[in-house]
Amino acid sequence: MGVATPARVKYLERAVNDGVNGSPQNTTEIEMLEAKEAWSVYRPSDGTTLRITPVMIAVFRADGQHTADGEPVYSMKSTLITDVRAPAAATKSS
Repeated sequence: MGVATPARVKYLERAVNDGVNGSPQNTTEIEMLEAKEAWSVYRPSDGTTLRITPVMIAVFRADGQHTADGEPVYSMKSTLITDVRAPAAATKSS
């Protein structure tokens, strides 16, 4: 299976009216074709390992809006997944 080139990619989009703060903004939801969600790892001085990774839920393009450089404006719905691993000495036994 080859990599899709821009000429062969079929973009799946649907119009969405996102009424936030009483001012409707027309957006188009863009289908996610590829994702790589790597973990960020942090180790505080107490020996705990904290891991977080973002998970993209949806991507929207604001219809008719562009940055000063002419790029389309996007908004995203996402969440963070967290994983906490405390060292055995810090774990409370039951």
